[in-house]
Amino acid sequence: MNKKTISLDYANDLIFELEKAFWDERGKGARWRMTTVGREYFKKRCLPLLQSSEIDNIVHTIESALQSDGVVSRISAQSDGRMLHVRVEGCVHRPVEERMVAHETKPFTCMMANLIVLAIEEKLDRPAEMAEIKLEDGACHLLVILFDKRPFLR
Repeated sequence: MNKKTISLDYANDLIFELEKAFWDERGKGARWRMTTVGREYFKKRCLPLLQSSEIDNIVHTIESALQSDGVVSRISAQSDGRMLHVRVEGCVHRPVEERMVAHETKPFTCMMANLIVLAIEEKLDRPAEMAEIKLEDGACHLLVILFDKRPFLR
């Protein structure tokens, strides 16, 4: 396999074009198809590191994996009942979201949110869903909704 790397600009250009094409084809429905983006990364890089069932520790574990791979500089979260407010700073893919906004399309997918949702579902057995992405203050602000734990059927 070739060990040569590609530029981040090139990768983000491709990501933008794929996202934009998907949005143009599916509109808001594209959002529900993008929830699995990052699943392989989660299985390989994050899941083996998850030790705790506390949301703060789950977010920190995701943050550590992404930081070590140079994807983000910081992730912080604050839980407010069913709402988890996540702030992502220094994400290498932010230019993609900025281009989406420039094309009058609200950001509709975020791998970092997907990783957090996957981790919550795995460790807490609670459904979760990314509800909103806002670009503010040089960071991405994500709103993740936490649902009640799945019932145990005998």
